[in-house]
Amino acid sequence: MIKNSILALLFVFTAAASSYAQTAKDETSEQRRERLRIAVQAICPVSGESLTDHAKPVKMTNPETKEVLYVCCEACLEAKPDAKHIEKIRTNFAKAQGHCLVMTDNEISADSKHGIVDGHFVYVCCPPCVKKMKAEPAKFLSKLDDLYEASLKK
Repeated sequence: MIKNSILALLFVFTAAASSYAQTAKDETSEQRRERLRIAVQAICPVSGESLTDHAKPVKMTNPETKEVLYVCCEACLEAKPDAKHIEKIRTNFAKAQGHCLVMTDNEISADSKHGIVDGHFVYVCCPPCVKKMKAEPAKFLSKLDDLYEASLKK
């Protein structure tokens, strides 16, 4: 009886892991980017609650900065982001990014220079790096995705 229960549990865990691996393998680069940004952002800029606790996160554009963010629910689309939650989100992004995407030897923090590249808040070591990223956004946002993924595995 116990042996059958253990085998059943092993089957369930194997199937779940296989399903997750297949889903990650089949996602587009935009789906991957969205999944990673939601995981790194972690909280709603309006309520401060977890993005994934009670509903599917909803994409929004901050009207002041043109930055793409996610809110925890449709109701939060109508409200203005809270500055303290934005600060926490920026800290999450800086920690996950870790270093400048152009001059990769230069570490960054939430106090570093920054810019918005195709709606994505990115940190840089100096303002000219923002220009370089805007000239080749796909290249640098792909690097950002990789850094976000690596930070989530830690």
